[in-house]
Amino acid sequence: MTTRRSFLGRVAGGAAAAASLRGLAQAAGGPKPPLGLQLWSVRASLKKDVPGTLRQVKAWGFDEVETFGAFGAEIAPPLKAAGLRVRSMHVDYERLDKDLAGVLRDADAAGATTVVNPYLPHKSRPHASREEILRAAGSFAKWSRECRAAGKRFGYHIHGQEFGPAPEGTLFDVLAKEAGPDVGFEADVYWVTFGGGDPVALLKTHAGRIWFTHLKDLAKGIAPGSEAAHRAQSNVVLGAGQIDIKGVVAAGAEAGVEMHFIEDESADPAGQIPKSVAYYRSL
Repeated sequence: MTTRRSFLGRVAGGAAAAASLRGLAQAAGGPKPPLGLQLWSVRASLKKDVPGTLRQVKAWGFDEVETFGAFGAEIAPPLKAAGLRVRSMHVDYERLDKDLAGVLRDADAAGATTVVNPYLPHKSRPHASREEILRAAGSFAKWSRECRAAGKRFGYHIHGQEFGPAPEGTLFDVLAKEAGPDVGFEADVYWVTFGGGDPVALLKTHAGRIWFTHLKDLAKGIAPGSEAAHRAQSNVVLGAGQIDIKGVVAAGAEAGVEMHFIEDESADPAGQIPKSVAYYRSL
């Protein structure tokens, strides 16, 4: 499974699918936050045809997306042409450290209001060490201050390596405290589960700090944290796996989650995404 965990360091559909997904943005008017798409889900198609892929994303009914590291200011024109808005953009740790001014220019060009780091460097396994967590917290606090000064927010995408034990509870609790209250989080429920965390409990404990989620589901019978969980076939349609997506959505509504992003890391994102959207809308 080529996941963004390993990467860091076929678009299909039609009139029937589009019709079934129309009105997606109206979810914001109900008890659930609106639903967006993390463009990593369609990374293979984006390599071949950016404008066509973005038009397909729009045809599926999405109005907002989240970009990933390969895309900066240059994606703004095709996004606008497709009628899509960028809620947040993922930027790797090294670029944030070396070129935050350039990141902020890209965010301005794309219209993103939030900059998110998707992965903190760590040599310790399976969880980051306390020292690595504290080092990242210091960087996050600094980048958050600079983002705020430029009219943006800074957040971190929780990937699972943050759930090692600590006197405070978990190392994530340490990270959240030491980074400071202005740093927000994006909880990837698949990788939170992989790392030994409980997505529902996390949302409740850190209400107000988790701005976004990545919704994806882990196939039943696959042990969280196992090698099998890295395989593409372990990423299944929302509601078909073992993660309590319904509970996540309910907890997210109570905890102030602003948007859920579908991120499909399966071998068939075009087949799975419409089904996952339909499940979300049914809740």
